Amino acid sequence: MPATESPLHIRAAGRADAPTLAAMIRSLARHEGKANVEHITPEAVLDWAFGPEPAFHALLAEDGPTALNPAPLGYLAWYPVFSPFKGGRVILVENLWVEEAARGRGVGKALLQALAREAGQRGLARIELNVRRDNEATRRFYASLGFKLPGEEVCRIEDEALHRLAQR
Repeated sequence: MPATESPLHIRAAGRADAPTLAAMIRSLARHEGKANVEHITPEAVLDWAFGPEPAFHALLAEDGPTALNPAPLGYLAWYPVFSPFKGGRVILVENLWVEEAARGRGVGKALLQALAREAGQRGLARIELNVRRDNEATRRFYASLGFKLPGEEVCRIEDEALHRLAQR
């Protein structure tokens, strides 16, 4: 790490982080080619992550506590799901995003390490995530951390196709 960069600090996101999370979620969505991001607002994130029934949890990466103005560097959004095969809850990572200017600093790795510690504290034996087949660099990154590709493909139905299925 260059002398000008402060160490990374990973922490659980809180209500005050909703605007930052909304901005980073929109950045990731745009990066993945999703055009409709208007619904990703700070108010929506407040409800989704910090409302009466939170739909996800988030970790935030930022410059270390010695930084004068800690900048957000990335986030990881996750939620617990149940796996009958594991016989309990596991963690599903919905999003992992590192701001372009922060890439190469180990932010993604630090976020996943923090999540692994969280999994251990909760007694959860698996972290699962999806990665696009054409994203070879990210696949190599996950493999370097010990993630395996189980040979399964994600199947998804949404929007109009979901509506049509429900009407059949």
